[in-house]
Amino acid sequence: MDEVGLHESSYAYAHCKDNNTEHPVNRRVAEFHPNVWEYDFLQSLSSPYGAPSYCERVNTLIEEIKMDIFDGLVGDGEMNPSPCDLLERFFVVDILQRLGIDRHFQKEIKAVLDYTYKYWNDEKGISWGRENLIVDLNTTALGFQILRLNGYFVSPDVFQNFQDEMGQFIYLESSKEDESKLRSLSSLYRASEICFPEENILKQAKMFASTCLGKAIQESQELMNKSQLLVEVEYVMKNPWKCRVPRWEALNYIKIFRQDIDASMCMKGVYEMSSDKRKKILELAILDFNILQNQHHNELKTLSKWWNDTKVKELSFFRQRHVEFYFLYTCGLYEKELSAIRLCFAKVGTLITLLDDIFDTYGTIDELVPFASALIKWDMSMMNQLPEYMKTCFQFAHETYMEIAIEAEKIHGPHVQKWMHDNWKTTIQAQLQDAEWIAKNYHPSLTEYLKSSVPSTTVPVLSLFPMLLIDTFFNDDIIKNMNKFQNCVAWGCRLVDDSKDFQDEKEHGENASWIECYMKDNPGTTREQALDHINMLIELNFEELVKCHIFYEYDIPTTCKRLYFDMYRSVAFIWRDIDGFSKSSKGIKDDIMKILVEPIYF
Repeated sequence: MDEVGLHESSYAYAHCKDNNTEHPVNRRVAEFHPNVWEYDFLQSLSSPYGAPSYCERVNTLIEEIKMDIFDGLVGDGEMNPSPCDLLERFFVVDILQRLGIDRHFQKEIKAVLDYTYKYWNDEKGISWGRENLIVDLNTTALGFQILRLNGYFVSPDVFQNFQDEMGQFIYLESSKEDESKLRSLSSLYRASEICFPEENILKQAKMFASTCLGKAIQESQELMNKSQLLVEVEYVMKNPWKCRVPRWEALNYIKIFRQDIDASMCMKGVYEMSSDKRKKILELAILDFNILQNQHHNELKTLSKWWNDTKVKELSFFRQRHVEFYFLYTCGLYEKELSAIRLCFAKVGTLITLLDDIFDTYGTIDELVPFASALIKWDMSMMNQLPEYMKTCFQFAHETYMEIAIEAEKIHGPHVQKWMHDNWKTTIQAQLQDAEWIAKNYHPSLTEYLKSSVPSTTVPVLSLFPMLLIDTFFNDDIIKNMNKFQNCVAWGCRLVDDSKDFQDEKEHGENASWIECYMKDNPGTTREQALDHINMLIELNFEELVKCHIFYEYDIPTTCKRLYFDMYRSVAFIWRDIDGFSKSSKGIKDDIMKILVEPIYF
């Protein structure tokens, strides 16, 4: 499949004749690259991993791993554990979660974590016996990360044990082996990423660990054969936790874990696990990844058939990214039972992108006012007021919206109509507001921009509509609580988006970006200073989002929390270097091939 390149200039003006009038219309035309996923290619996807024999092998491996590994790990909590004993437990949970196979061992993992949490001391971290405390950076850091990530309350104050009188981090472990020190620093860095707001000690830990690890990476550049640990450190440092979405993490950690086995090494000073046990875990991870990928192949075929049957695919002015939207969701919510919400998200995302490019670029304000009214009211009688391209888009929007509404109503009853319409109306109104600013060449203040910035992300629609296909209980109170979480996600997505594509938006006439508004409200501020400030806000927002995800006080279904959190992380992943969504023909296309198309070979 040939890669389609990007035009040097992203936007231009074109004279277009509408079928309803003899007069040409002066339109801004976005020169986005077209859809890069050919129908025949997607329909040709095939995998042997749908055969029952592979699922049978997975079930066998799961039972063997439970017997071989967990039977020795799940204690009754009465014995006095050793440092190695606790570290081994943390390590097993860590690798299963990073390999993406922890869902097969939820009962066993909970037993392990309940057991280890009994020995967690709020001041010292890990203890065994009344007076015995383990002042061990690797055990403490890995334990903190695993326990916090799984919803156990642990205080970051335990890291004061690794600071001097001046509050500076120092290395306290008795072992001076380079590999042991590197592993401890890696664990500290990963622990520091699970940071809540105002946890300054974790920010200090991150600076300390990143500085030390950066030096280690630099010193290793000339090495011909890097150790598994160095490869892992480089990966973690290059890919922040907020970008390490589950499917990307599983893909990369399988490679790292395989390298460890191929080198016939037991990680020195960390734990003892036989090569046979590791090979079983690796085999399970690879089979699980490939079996899920076979499911994703089938869904991509369904999605491409849907797209091929639409009329809007003939319109060339908007970003045709149905596969990219599917990928965005699948990076986080990949399980077989979530098929319907993945496909829903891809369809809604395709619709929202079409509308976004009409409001931001292609449509004139005279067309957009009645178009917005028709979309909000779903008034079919207004069709005659619209140009031909808008008629096609309106029909597509209505069909997509009603398809979701009908399915959601089967699950939740008639209440979904109000929930959907409230979010839909708010999003369309925000889109029209942006269009009016562009038409008037108006530069909004930061306060004005912030009022419309959350709904204009389209997150309220993109998150709620697929969620309504989850077979779980919703009511008005739950929807309100989800909207609070949703606003945090939407604000984070807005900041990430504005930090990457503000220059493109400026070039095609959009003055409403956070950076431009901030610079207007703060005369003398340079673009670099504005970028530094927005990056600081992104970090603060993510800390708040992490806290909401792990310790959210409101009654929200767990899958919904995952949906919101991993939706944000997928946006951060796709926008990690550039706007990888609009410019998806390069890096993101390769990521999609690795995660959704190409199996992992043994």
